[in-house]
Amino acid sequence: MKAQVTETVTIAQAKTALEQTAKLYFLKGPDGAYAIDRRRARPVCLMGPAGIGKTEIVRQVAEEQGLAFLAYSVTHHTRQSAIGLPRLKELELEGKTVPVTEYTMSEIIAEVYRVMGESGKKEGILFLDEFNCASETMRPIMLQLLQQKTFGPHAIPQGWMLVLAGNPGEYNASASALDAVTADRMRLLWLKPDYPSWKEYMLRHRVHPVVLSYLDDHRNQFYVFEKGADGTALVTARGWEDLSVMLRLMEDQGFPVDLPFIAQFLQSAVVSRQFYSYYQQYEALIASGLADRVLGGEAPRKTAREADALSFPEQWALVSILLLRLEKLCQEGGAEVRPSLENAIRFFSEKAERAPLCDFLMNGITGSDPCAQWISREGSQVYNEAAERVFFGKNAPGSAALKKLLAG
Repeated sequence: MKAQVTETVTIAQAKTALEQTAKLYFLKGPDGAYAIDRRRARPVCLMGPAGIGKTEIVRQVAEEQGLAFLAYSVTHHTRQSAIGLPRLKELELEGKTVPVTEYTMSEIIAEVYRVMGESGKKEGILFLDEFNCASETMRPIMLQLLQQKTFGPHAIPQGWMLVLAGNPGEYNASASALDAVTADRMRLLWLKPDYPSWKEYMLRHRVHPVVLSYLDDHRNQFYVFEKGADGTALVTARGWEDLSVMLRLMEDQGFPVDLPFIAQFLQSAVVSRQFYSYYQQYEALIASGLADRVLGGEAPRKTAREADALSFPEQWALVSILLLRLEKLCQEGGAEVRPSLENAIRFFSEKAERAPLCDFLMNGITGSDPCAQWISREGSQVYNEAAERVFFGKNAPGSAALKKLLAG
C-alpha cells in the first residue's frame, strides 16, 4: 500500500469538488460571519499533468458562482514581489525613537484589491499556478501563506478563497515534491486526463468537428506524455483546444494547413502525422463535392453509394464537413438552411449502419449555438424526430417531452 493517498479524479470531479468547497467556504451564519474560520479553510491544490484544464475549471467555478477571479503563476514572483519591499520606519519605544523595518504592499495582495475594485465583488478566488515550482527563497513564504493566508505581513482579504495548482515532477523539471508539512496544510486533488469532460466543455466552445471526430476514434491520443531519446512527446487538452480554434480561422482565411502547422500544437510525431493524414482526407472530401451533394439532396442513390464506399475515417470526416457547413448556413440564415439541414439528417437516418454517424451529426447540430438557435426559432419536424430517436430512443418516456419542447 502506498504511504500517501493519491487517488486520482477526473477534471469533472475536481470541478465538482471546487464548487462544493466554494459554497462551504463562502457560507455565512446568521450573524453574517463565515461559517468556516479562514484558518480551517484549507487551500485546494490541483495536482496533475500540464494542459488538462486546471486553470479553466477554477475560472469556471468563479464565474458560475459570481466570484471575482485572479490567477498568478508563482514562478513569476520573487520574495520581494510576494511580500513587498522593506523600508525603515521610526517608532517610539520606551521614550526612544528607533528604526524598524516594515514592508510595502505585496504585489499579489495589491492585485486582489484592484480586482475587487474593478469587479465590485468582495468575494473571489485567488488562483496560484505552478505552486510547487516556487524558488527556494519563496518556500517559507508559501508555507506561511498556507498557514495564515498572508504574504508576509499582508493578509489576503476576507472572503477570498485560495486555490493552488502544480505539476508532478515528471512533467516539470523545476517542480519539487510536496513535503509532508506542506501537504498537511492543503486539500490535494490528483487529476488525470479526462476526454469526456473535455468533450462536453468543447461542444459549448465550438470545437472543430474534425478534431472531435478524430478524438472520438483516437481517445488514447487525447493526452500523450512520452519521453524518448529524441525528446518528450506531449499532446494536451490545451493543445487540442488551441488547434481547434486555429483550424477554424485558417479555413476561414483560406490558409493551407500542413504538417508543420499541426505539429506546433500536437507535439508528438505519431499523433501530429496521424491527425494530419486524417485532415487530408477531410480536405479531399471537401474538394470532391460529396458534402454539397448530400446537403443538396442530389441523386440520393448515387450519393449514398458514394458515401458508403468511403473508408471509416472518411465517413467521419464527411460528417465533420457537413457540421461546419450547416453551422455557417444557420449563421447566415436564408432559404437554404432548412433543406440542407433536413437532407443531411435524412441521409444519415435512412440506414441502420449509419447510426453512429447520425448520432455524431445530431450531437454536433444540437451542440452548435447557430444551429440550435435556428431550430428553436424556425422549427424542424425532421430534426425533432431524429432527436427523439437519437437522444431518447423510439419508445423512451422522455421522447414525448422532448418533442413538446422542440415543437414549442
